[in-house]
Amino acid sequence: MRPGIIISFGAHVVLAIYLAYALSFHAVEQPPEEQVIDLVAPPPPPPPPPPPPPPPEQPKVQERPLFIPTPSKIVQVPTTVPDLPIPPQPNLERRPGPPTTITTDKVLPMSQPQKKSGPQPTYPERAQERNIEGYATMRFTIKADGTVADVEVIEESPEGYQFASAAKRAFERWTFDPGTKDGKPVDSPGRQYKVVFKLK
Repeated sequence: MRPGIIISFGAHVVLAIYLAYALSFHAVEQPPEEQVIDLVAPPPPPPPPPPPPPPPEQPKVQERPLFIPTPSKIVQVPTTVPDLPIPPQPNLERRPGPPTTITTDKVLPMSQPQKKSGPQPTYPERAQERNIEGYATMRFTIKADGTVADVEVIEESPEGYQFASAAKRAFERWTFDPGTKDGKPVDSPGRQYKVVFKLK
């Protein structure tokens, strides 16, 4: 035999044995290796902010009936000084002589003026809106014909709420039975009145 044929034959035999051996085994598929991945869960989202509280219910505005208060009282401030007591005089030595006589004319009593008519002062609107109470002291002259003149403010509290203006407007429209002296009407200067403004 030729040596080439022997080598060829040997190679085929080896190949045949290899194929027979390779075919006798089944391919076993290996499962893929498991990979473990630790997942860190993200922190839970913060809870949503609480819903805003509902707006408070607005109180219903009820219209109050218009109230126009009038001053609670008007006080006349006395303008005359009361008679002061005369202190006793020390005993003076009397000298003899003719008695002294004093003659006087008949004096008629003096009468004070009396209010006849006139409006009450109106409550100032600005003071009423702010629930402010106050007073005004006024001075004026009552003329011999019963009318009022020379109205002036002596005191007003609190200032800036028109208490004195309201009193002045009313007093200028007042009329009086005038005061008299010796039975005749006379001017009565310096009359003072205090008007107190109060809310009911």
